[in-house]
Amino acid sequence: MDEVIWLDPLSIRYKIAPKLDGIRAGDWDIERRHEFAETVKAQSIRLHFVDGADWRETELFSRVYAKRLKDEGRVGQWRTLDDLAREYVRRYDGLFLRLKRDGFKTDDGNGRNYPLPSLLIGRDGEVFIGNQGNHRLAMAQILRLDKIAGKITCRHQSWTP
Repeated sequence: MDEVIWLDPLSIRYKIAPKLDGIRAGDWDIERRHEFAETVKAQSIRLHFVDGADWRETELFSRVYAKRLKDEGRVGQWRTLDDLAREYVRRYDGLFLRLKRDGFKTDDGNGRNYPLPSLLIGRDGEVFIGNQGNHRLAMAQILRLDKIAGKITCRHQSWTP
């Protein structure tokens, strides 16, 4: 596993959750898939970058992160939605601009590799996004990038390359 592949981001239609790795039998590629465009993260990224909504107006912030702050007292190292929104502007608005300008890169140009999206391959060769790289995939789809890289972390036992 952990083979790096390049593919058209629009070819990825489904997300598999929760995390899987290795070679797996069973119906996980059918039963555990969800339309990527309908995930809270993809919808929130679209709302922010296409419709111009403030991060705090997205469901990711108003429902998901607000609940985590209430239940756990923090999201990552951030303890307020305002602090988390500032981090999102710094981190993800900057990433969006870099993707738009430079396309998808696997490293920073100084020898530091970026973590790649986790990809899973179903029984018929269909590629799914896992839990890593959802922000980048949603942005790449919005920008209609030609290709993105990802790391295959799981494949169906029945699939053969």
